[in-house]
Amino acid sequence: MRSIGSIPLALAALLAVPRAAADGPFVSSTSTAAWQDNVTFAPSGYGVRSALDLETGVDVTWIHSVDFSTLLTSCVSTNVDACTSYAGLDNLSVGPTFELRRRLGLGALAPVVSVGLSGCAIGFEDPERSKIEGSLLLGFEQRLSDSLQVVVGAKLGSFNARDIVFSGNYASADAALNWDLSETWRVKLSGGWRNGDAVSNYTAEESPSGWIPIDENAAYLPGAWHYVSTFHEPFVAYRVSTVTWSYGIGVSPALGPHTSLTLQLTHLDAPGIDRYVDNILSLSVTHQF
Repeated sequence: MRSIGSIPLALAALLAVPRAAADGPFVSSTSTAAWQDNVTFAPSGYGVRSALDLETGVDVTWIHSVDFSTLLTSCVSTNVDACTSYAGLDNLSVGPTFELRRRLGLGALAPVVSVGLSGCAIGFEDPERSKIEGSLLLGFEQRLSDSLQVVVGAKLGSFNARDIVFSGNYASADAALNWDLSETWRVKLSGGWRNGDAVSNYTAEESPSGWIPIDENAAYLPGAWHYVSTFHEPFVAYRVSTVTWSYGIGVSPALGPHTSLTLQLTHLDAPGIDRYVDNILSLSVTHQF
C-alpha cells in the first residue's frame, strides 16, 4: 500500500497538461450542518465526544466533449469546515478533480463508467493535522428504470500530513441506490467499505514515559501517537489501521429547479479489538448556479 504515495505525483503530472477548451464554468454550492456522536473516532469508553460541524463548499466545473460518448470534466473544489465544539478541527481545503466518463451504449439506461484523479490540500487550525491528499477514482452508474439508479464508486488514496500520526493510505468502495419517488422527492440507500489508516483520539493519562492512551490494550497496539490539545482535556491522537463499514439512508426533496435539500443518517462501524462506532446526521442544501 505504500506505493500509493505516488498518487500525488501522478496528479501533479496531470495538472501540467494544458487543458482543452471546455464548456463552463458551472458553479454549485453545498452547505451542510452535521452532528457526529463520535467526532473523536474513539472506542467506546475511551473519550467518545460529540460535535456539530458547519460546512460550506463550492465546486467550479468545466466539461469537454472528447467524442460522442466520452466527456472529460475538470473541477476545482473549495470547502470551509467549522467544528462548533473543537476549534482545532476547523479546516479549509482546496483541490482539483479530473474525470473521464464514457457511456457504454445509447439511451438513458446505458451504463456509464468513469476514471479520475483528485487532489486536495487541507489546512487545520491544529497545524499538525494539515495534510495533502491524492486519490485514484473509479466509478460505475446505471439507470435501472426511469425511477431507479445505481451508483458505485471506488477510491485508492494517500494522505501526507505534517505529523506522521495523521498520514496514511486507504482503499474504499461505496454503492448507492437512488429512488425517485416523483419529480420532487428522492430516497437514497447507501453502503460503503474502507480499509486503511485512520486517526483515533483517546483520552490520555500521564505515565513515566509521557502521555499515553487510557486503554488496557495500548501496549499491544503498534503505531504512533502523541499528545494533542484539540479536545480541551488530556488526549492523544493515535493512528489505527482498520476496516470500516458504513450504512446510510437519506431523503432529498427538490426545493426548485436548481436547489435541493438532503437529510441523511449514516452509521459507521469499525469492528476489532477496539470497536469504533460513529453516527452522523446531516442536513444539506445544494444550489446549482
